[in-house]
Amino acid sequence: MTEPYACAPLIREIGRGKDGSRALARDQAGELMGAILDGRVSELELGAVLLALRMKGESVSEVAGFLDAAQARMTRVEAPAGRPVVVLPTYNGSRHAPNLVPLLAWTVAQAGLPVLLHGQASDPARAGAGSNAARVPTIDILEQLGIEASSDADAAARALRDRGLAYLPLAVASPGLARVVGLRRILGVRNVAHTLAKLLRPVQGPSLLLSAYTHPEFGAMLAELFALRREAALLMRATEGEAVASTRRPQRIARWLDGVEATAVEGAERAEAGLPALPAREAAPTAAWVRAIQQGREPLPAAIAAQRDAILDAAARLGASA
Repeated sequence: MTEPYACAPLIREIGRGKDGSRALARDQAGELMGAILDGRVSELELGAVLLALRMKGESVSEVAGFLDAAQARMTRVEAPAGRPVVVLPTYNGSRHAPNLVPLLAWTVAQAGLPVLLHGQASDPARAGAGSNAARVPTIDILEQLGIEASSDADAAARALRDRGLAYLPLAVASPGLARVVGLRRILGVRNVAHTLAKLLRPVQGPSLLLSAYTHPEFGAMLAELFALRREAALLMRATEGEAVASTRRPQRIARWLDGVEATAVEGAERAEAGLPALPAREAAPTAAWVRAIQQGREPLPAAIAAQRDAILDAAARLGASA
């Protein structure tokens, strides 16, 4: 029988509100998250921990420790030899405009870099009253393009080898983390597992993570995290929560290699000179538009091309430093 993990001493540290709480050390955070992912924390204590962290706000040391535990327990996909894998978490989809994550993934894969997407299509954030409220998840568009979610790591590895692109459900990559993400249905609010899911790199070998933030303070925390962990990443302001360039507004993209930040895309000018005509945001029209770009009947938006070039450049630098 798995030994229960007592959270009370840690809850006393993190559960005293925004001003009275103390951040956990990285090793404490790692031990706590490991126990959560292993199912050793009772439901009552788990709810208390998640809400206490949300009210306090997670520190860099805590997120680093939580990620240590999550990465140690995740499924890893075998990557094609000789190339870093672009890891593209996709958990938000889009509500107001077409979801361009599948287009970005395709154009990077066509340029010769394998792309592993991972997500959780059943997140209740996508549900809503009426078509204007519901989000369009990436997997819906991928399925319209003939790309299905991989059932396990071996299937994802085959997809990376065969077409350079694979989608791995979070429930396969990290069942424990998927369970905690799903608690949003019960608690009614996001928790730290949503942050961790977007930071997972479920691959064997070198990888380049595409990361995004909505609030500036969260972007600053991610910058500290990438400097601390010294892992390769591109960081940008999110488009509806996703790490894909907007065709409507400029975005700076920062590059992190070996703990050092540089600018990958300036983002000082408008994203497009003459904005492209985008499709309806539903999955079928978006997939048809992506297919038209694949066939050369529609142009690739300049903002997506600039992001693709930044990804290729970062991957080349990563490979040169390996």
